[in-house]
Amino acid sequence: MKSTIPIGLAAFCILLAQLQQGQFPWKAGDKPPLVAGVALGSSRPRLNSLLGAPSDSERIGGDSWALKFAPKGLSVVYTPLDGAAIIYLTRRDAGDIGGVRLGDSKQTVLSRWGKPSTGEGRNLLYIAGKWVVVVTCDSADTHVVQLGLGRVGDYD
Repeated sequence: MKSTIPIGLAAFCILLAQLQQGQFPWKAGDKPPLVAGVALGSSRPRLNSLLGAPSDSERIGGDSWALKFAPKGLSVVYTPLDGAAIIYLTRRDAGDIGGVRLGDSKQTVLSRWGKPSTGEGRNLLYIAGKWVVVVTCDSADTHVVQLGLGRVGDYD
């Protein structure tokens, strides 16, 4: 008489592994999440009302600006056409994106969100239609050192 315990145990282990594999919480067509209360596309007056005046700013080409809000732990790439085009968290205590924070382990990100849509090396890109969450890990590829939300370019 053969035992079914090893087969049952194997099936349980496979199910457990599948349950532990996370899934990115958004899909194409979903509205992007707020990052520390800031929405993609926010106008400059809206940014100023939410965050105050930038602590530093730098023109990064054409009409694009990198606006730093150090006291809030945010950096925003802003263009007059797109508004807030990219929002980066610059401190762990500034907030999270879908439960992921700066300093989290790469394994925590993969457990929470699963495999990224794309990415190379230390960069993980989770794409939800017209926007993306960018996760960059440290040189050891173990912890999150950059975390941002941005628009995906339209390429024809």
